[in-house]
Amino acid sequence: RRYVELKHRRVAMFACLGYIVPEYYRWPGDLSPSLGLKFSDVPSGFAAFSKVPLSGWAQMVAFAGTVELFQYVDDPKRAPGDFENAGFLGVP
Repeated sequence: RRYVELKHRRVAMFACLGYIVPEYYRWPGDLSPSLGLKFSDVPSGFAAFSKVPLSGWAQMVAFAGTVELFQYVDDPKRAPGDFENAGFLGVP
């Protein structure tokens, strides 16, 4: 149960960063070259949901799923949230 709390805390911290950082920095280049969509064209906050193509959302979900299923696997022999391959401060 404790590892779920730690995981939710990490997700919440990344969500906050994902909401704050685009107010100050945008990646240069194209988000979707086939649609002519640049990173600078995507608005901040919830308005971004309607601008990012479905394939972009699928890539983000697939990436998060592979990290969750294959990289940060809970080991009952270790302390909750202490992943063997997480690196320093949980960053590989």
